[in-house]
Amino acid sequence: MVPFLYKIAEVFYRQYGAELYTHTFVFPNRRAGIFFQKYLAEIAGKPVFSPTVMTIQELFALLSPYQPADKIQLLVMLYGHFVKVSHSEESFDEFLYWGEMLLNDFSDVDKHLVDARQLFRNIRDLRSLETDKSYLTDKQIEAIRRFWTNFMPVENNKTKQHFLETWEVLLELYTAFRAELHEKQYAYEGMIFREVAERAKAKETLMPEFTDIVFVGLNALTPAETALLDYLKNTGAADFYWDYDSPMIRDEQNKASLWVKDNLRRFPSRFDVDDREEKPKTTIEVIGIPSGVGQAKQVTRILSDLIRTKEISDPDEAIDTAIILPDENLLLPVLYSIPEEIGKINVTMGYGLSHSSVSSLTEHIADLQRNVRTTNGASGFYYRFVLSILNHPLIGLSAKKEAEALKKHILDNNRIVVPVSELQTCSLFRLIFAPVVRQEQVADYLKDILTEVYNSLTGEKHGENATPNDTRPIDLEREFIVQYYKSVTRLQDTLQGVKELAVDTYFRLLKRLAQGLNVAFSGEPLSGLQIMGVLETRVLDFDNLILLSMNEGVYPLKKPVNSFIPFTLRKGFGLPTYEYQDSIYAYHFYRMISRAKRVYMLYDSRAEEMQTGEVSRYFYQLKYLYNDFFDIRERVMTYDVSAPQVLLVSVAKTPAVMQKLEAFREGGDRYLSASSVNNYINCPLQFYFTTIENLSEETEVQESVESDVFGTIFHKLMEVIYNRYKGKTVTPDILTTLAKDDAYLTRLIEQAFAEYYFKQKENPQPLQGQVYLIGEILRSYVKQTLKTDQQFTPFDYIDSEHRFKRTYRVNDGLLVNFKGSIDRIDRVGDRYRVIDYKSGKGEVNFKDVQQLFDASKANRPYQILQVLLYSYFYLQERGGISLSPAIYYLRSIFGDLSPDVTQNKQLMTDLSLVMEEFLPLLNHCLEEMFDPSIPFSQTRNEMHCRWCPFRDVCGK
Repeated sequence: MVPFLYKIAEVFYRQYGAELYTHTFVFPNRRAGIFFQKYLAEIAGKPVFSPTVMTIQELFALLSPYQPADKIQLLVMLYGHFVKVSHSEESFDEFLYWGEMLLNDFSDVDKHLVDARQLFRNIRDLRSLETDKSYLTDKQIEAIRRFWTNFMPVENNKTKQHFLETWEVLLELYTAFRAELHEKQYAYEGMIFREVAERAKAKETLMPEFTDIVFVGLNALTPAETALLDYLKNTGAADFYWDYDSPMIRDEQNKASLWVKDNLRRFPSRFDVDDREEKPKTTIEVIGIPSGVGQAKQVTRILSDLIRTKEISDPDEAIDTAIILPDENLLLPVLYSIPEEIGKINVTMGYGLSHSSVSSLTEHIADLQRNVRTTNGASGFYYRFVLSILNHPLIGLSAKKEAEALKKHILDNNRIVVPVSELQTCSLFRLIFAPVVRQEQVADYLKDILTEVYNSLTGEKHGENATPNDTRPIDLEREFIVQYYKSVTRLQDTLQGVKELAVDTYFRLLKRLAQGLNVAFSGEPLSGLQIMGVLETRVLDFDNLILLSMNEGVYPLKKPVNSFIPFTLRKGFGLPTYEYQDSIYAYHFYRMISRAKRVYMLYDSRAEEMQTGEVSRYFYQLKYLYNDFFDIRERVMTYDVSAPQVLLVSVAKTPAVMQKLEAFREGGDRYLSASSVNNYINCPLQFYFTTIENLSEETEVQESVESDVFGTIFHKLMEVIYNRYKGKTVTPDILTTLAKDDAYLTRLIEQAFAEYYFKQKENPQPLQGQVYLIGEILRSYVKQTLKTDQQFTPFDYIDSEHRFKRTYRVNDGLLVNFKGSIDRIDRVGDRYRVIDYKSGKGEVNFKDVQQLFDASKANRPYQILQVLLYSYFYLQERGGISLSPAIYYLRSIFGDLSPDVTQNKQLMTDLSLVMEEFLPLLNHCLEEMFDPSIPFSQTRNEMHCRWCPFRDVCGK
């Protein structure tokens, strides 16, 4: 099929030849003008002067004395007038959201030439509708009456009252706002349209004057646009061409036809460009894919097939093929999915600045500045936002070594609030980690950071001898930084003189500014595969169309009209509603596919959360209403989502693994512990990861006091409390005095938190907030432990945190290194006690020793195994003593249970009897551990997997 723009160029060149340069052509967008000039050059076959080409917006701007104003500048001015007319104390930040809404409403009012005095009329004037009908149509009167009748009453409804209070100042706000803009010769788009339209309706001379102006491919004309086109038609200067060839667009039952009759009647064409050639059926393939990225991957297959079948005759050019993205989030996945055979790509939609790395870095910086903490005059930043910045890709490119060192410092020292003094380790970090307290400082603060990052992405650091392919990502990042720097400068200029603006508001304005900007990808617009948004397709035709995200709610977009003007009034006064938007979407779709040979409609078939997985309504319209024009094929892609078979994972004891195990034998420098033996019994594979390979979970800052830190602090408190009595007899009076000495306990608790939680041993501070509450819980546990100890008084306190290293003989050929730390040893009469503190709860009684080594049991009393092992090694150290183990479970300490370990409820007074059964089972465990023929395999009891950090590795 011949493209619509080609036919326009052909007709006009045939009529005017080289004199065509005297004409002006107006299109819906710039890209249409570029393609028109391309076709004109092809038809002329020789160099000719091009006619003037512009968009409809550019035409209005040319005819208006006003300069288009920056949106942020408009919001600042509108806010100033709002405060004056409403006497509101609302901050600019609070005003921002619906300030944008009002701007859009005012622009709609002006583009549609609505009388603002009538629209924003006061509710008190409602009765005058019966007598004052001079400016209102019957439809408008009915809309006003219906809305206010249903709206009333407003008593006891704060939302309605607030709406009414604001509504009653809108006319004054609209008038004052426009007056200031007029005085400064600035305007928003709707105001420009209205000014030109009103002069056109008054038949004033519009400058510059046009002798021949041609409007091509317009559709949904606003009343302002209609007024200008009427004026130019009446001067005899204008000609009009509508892309309404498609029978689907001319179908009056189709929403796409909303403007067809009126436009053709009111603005007829001088020359005939109707397409009368018989068009073969268009092939439409509709493909459901349960993934957004999957759609991008399908693009690869489609393009490869089109190249293979020669439907894309020249892959290096491929200008006859376009990929349409209603959802711009799929742009990058699509770019990565283009086959290598496609030589050139032109991304007309650009890439949103708000999606760039520099934009995300700025958002992290905004979070950082929102969370400045000040204590005793010293400033610091919340660690999460500091780490977000240190982990950012741009920081990795700019100051990777310094960032890694700083992250290690924060994690090692558990810094929840990181002092500014600890963060300023290099020039970039001195800029970033500086508190900003006033809005006026933000622009220079950000520009200094952007300059530093930009400069760091050059030179030796990134390889001056790198190839273009190596440096392309860096070049792209630098371009984003340049554009973002310009945005910061632009906002800084706009906000000159604005007072009382919060720092947070500044960052939000900057984010909104970035959301409206695209960074164009390099590429020749008239060659290569075209990737574009829906609006960029206006008046363009392609043989091959690939449309992604063709889901109901995505295309057409299901989006409510955000407006302060209620639907009833919008409809009554002819302002755009969702119905208006539906008609525009329908026209774009049917016009887009009208001359294509092949159309591929891809949609996400997943049905989850708010997503229905339903294909766009346009598919059903094509299938059931217009199937005579199309050869429609449907298919749904499916993925195998069955759960994969869980494979058993094990680590063979290769010579390399056995060499590592050798380090735990006599003469080696590594040691087993009671906890590592327990790990082996529970899961040999986990033992391999943690003990043999020294793997562990990634260190994180502990905001709350986790159980391990809680236990460590309790251990430390009991150690310090009893250390002064080492080698002495502890009496009931001593314990009573200790329990009552709250000042002493407070000092100990603060010191322990400083050392093990805040990691600032030399600087203990009074506890606050949640940490204070945890400290009080620890105080209660300490006091209850002292109370529990009363039942054993008098007792001799032997030692705290008693450390040992021993070589244990398994058999003649196997001697294994062990080490450990016994929490507490005391003596009650002639009986020594080896005591283990546990922060949780558990058993102190066991039936038989076999139970301690049985990993198949969900509640294996591993704590008893641990304290028995400690007791054995202490017995080996002292010899000839009566010894029994005890476990102080903190969660059970307020009960009446004795902490002494028992077997079948009997106190163990002769440990040697238990060891006769215990040691052979321990030996068997260790022999298996060092047996090269037995691999380290997964546990068979999945209860042990619940909290395992390696669960994802082995797939359990």
